[in-house]
Amino acid sequence: MSRKPLTAFTPAFAAIACLLTYPVGAGATALFSYSSFSSTAGLTLVGNAATTTTSDGAVMRLTPATGSQAGAIYNTTAVPLGTNATFSTQFQFRFTNPGGVDPADGITFVIANSPGGLGASGNGMGYAGSSANSLAIEFDTYNNSIAAGGLGAFAAEPNSSNHVAIDIGGVLTNTAANSVYGNASCGFPTGDPGQNSYSVAGCMSNGDLWTVNITYNGSSLTVTLTDPSEGTTYTALNAYAINIASILATNTAYVGFTASTGSGWENQDIVNWTFANTSTISGTPSGGTVSAPALSD
Repeated sequence: MSRKPLTAFTPAFAAIACLLTYPVGAGATALFSYSSFSSTAGLTLVGNAATTTTSDGAVMRLTPATGSQAGAIYNTTAVPLGTNATFSTQFQFRFTNPGGVDPADGITFVIANSPGGLGASGNGMGYAGSSANSLAIEFDTYNNSIAAGGLGAFAAEPNSSNHVAIDIGGVLTNTAANSVYGNASCGFPTGDPGQNSYSVAGCMSNGDLWTVNITYNGSSLTVTLTDPSEGTTYTALNAYAINIASILATNTAYVGFTASTGSGWENQDIVNWTFANTSTISGTPSGGTVSAPALSD
């Protein structure tokens, strides 16, 4: 989140097409799954989001590695997320080619009561200023804390350039924030603010193919990340109590991703994505687990 928010984009809509549905695990069915993004059928692309081909194949590039970008994607057809509804989702991301003042700004996984919303670029993460009836889980790669003295600083931001947190209502509330693998400093040693190197294990901007699992059992949310260079799975949120249906104020929702860049940037790619209607999903990474306490500002 490397600069102050810019004007939000006007929502855009894509044509409705078929979604893939197939078994994911015992008792679970994928409402949709993209093993790659060679087709964007069933998705709404907004702002700077576009498909591109990399060594990972056809990926969804939420933002390219250039300044002041914002992009989002949403599923076109609403999924059931009323009271006590469950879900699970798994996706892989890769952030590459960082530049500017520091690698920035990161992505969010978003749940909203309408599709196509896109918030501000820079420290807005493509989420700030979007739907009031929404929730986002941010994967933030820039330190906007007042303590760090970087660009676009604001009070709710933790002192970390490598953190996960919950945002609610189109506002970057940074609820339950904590640094991934306990590493709060990932960037350029000569950056603004200066950070330890982004290229080490456990830094989300290190170019590795990261795996994220998010599960919701109707009352609590769990988020894990796996960096293959670490060899363990990091639990960012462990059964965090939250009533998502009350935030959405509806029985259905649209799910997707937002992202932004500002005075710092990186390619922010979603490589694959599966969303299921139960609180478990197969294919989770093997290995140990790592957890860390929540951050203070």
